[in-house]
Amino acid sequence: MTQEALFKSIQTYLRHQRDEMVQLTQRLCAIPTENPPGRQFREQADFLAQQMDDMGVPVRVLPVPEEYVQKYTPRESWDYPRFNVLARWDAGADQTLHFNSHFDVVPVSPNWKTDPFQPVVKRDRLYGRGTSDMKGCITSCIFALKALKQCSAAPPWNIEVSFTCDEEIGGHCGAGYLVKEGLVKPDAAVICEGGAGEIIMSGHRGVLWADVLIQGVSAHGSNPEVGVNAFEKGNMLVNRFLERHKKDRQRETRHSMDRESARRPSMTLGGVSGGGAKVNTIPDDFHFTIDRRLIPEESVKQVKSDFREIIQTAMQEDKNLKAKMNLLMGLDAAITDPDEMICKTARRAVRRVTGKEGKLSVFGAFTDMHFFVNHAKCPTIGYGVEGDGIHGCDEYLVVRSLADTARVFAEIALTVR
Repeated sequence: MTQEALFKSIQTYLRHQRDEMVQLTQRLCAIPTENPPGRQFREQADFLAQQMDDMGVPVRVLPVPEEYVQKYTPRESWDYPRFNVLARWDAGADQTLHFNSHFDVVPVSPNWKTDPFQPVVKRDRLYGRGTSDMKGCITSCIFALKALKQCSAAPPWNIEVSFTCDEEIGGHCGAGYLVKEGLVKPDAAVICEGGAGEIIMSGHRGVLWADVLIQGVSAHGSNPEVGVNAFEKGNMLVNRFLERHKKDRQRETRHSMDRESARRPSMTLGGVSGGGAKVNTIPDDFHFTIDRRLIPEESVKQVKSDFREIIQTAMQEDKNLKAKMNLLMGLDAAITDPDEMICKTARRAVRRVTGKEGKLSVFGAFTDMHFFVNHAKCPTIGYGVEGDGIHGCDEYLVVRSLADTARVFAEIALTVR
């Protein structure tokens, strides 16, 4: 069979799998893998492993060691075991193409119009928590493999698939565990999210998360002069961070971004903040978090140094200020060279499937891509189903994109070399 005939056979197969793809996504979403804390990961992992086993693809469910969980997850998650799924279709090739998807989802907020864990179809949209982020992407990945098997395709790569936990809280016990422990060593990788339609993710911005802690001196509210108000000192420090950020915002990346606003650094202060104990007591403690997004030209090392300098300078000028910063997470940007073969192949596949020219873009948020690019030193792209409402109410995917995305994955697997 010629490659063109094979592509058409895959297209025909997937076109007739619409209902099955919707049903699989609904079954995946019906397992509420909310993270934090990390509910029902074992049930989800076993279900996904069974999908691989049913296709005849060797698969393992890998528990994450307890010490790893305690090192990389918040205390509230320690009683919830972590599991990852790793499957491998050995084609006898000398190189391996890896597909990665995460199966955890963010917790559900109020005001959903439908049951978030019983997805329903309305006008070619499937609504439910995790439909687009990213259990629909998992479905497309599984059906890409089914199409290859059904059409007797012979991939030029060994095909490796991982379904991992914890992406929503940093990914260290998921994709990070597989990569850093050497359980996967791919030659190219596809993160099954981040891009959609004609957009292909060729990288993502960096991020620094920190918590700034201010120590004051408590006193009665009627006599504030004898205390040190940690809240007021914290607000002064916040203003210094904002002033610095005005300068940082003058930087602009040379990379093509998924949205114009992501071309410059961004910062969110106080995503979590608070302190004090009583309305009539001078607060002796206050803290606020920082979410700083880095353009590719910046580094976590430099931004962290800048932040520490802000705090040190403030304490030198105000002897009553006592503050420190704890780094919660720091990831440099992950960038794959557009000239890498995986990028060129993805663009061709997107053009064939969507009829539009595939466009490479750097993601303004971040995914597990950095584990593959920065640690495994592996050229990686991101692509997934179309949808919206991610992390919010009424999350949905476009049903049509399930088959289209599966086609893109299948064509990449057959032509990436």
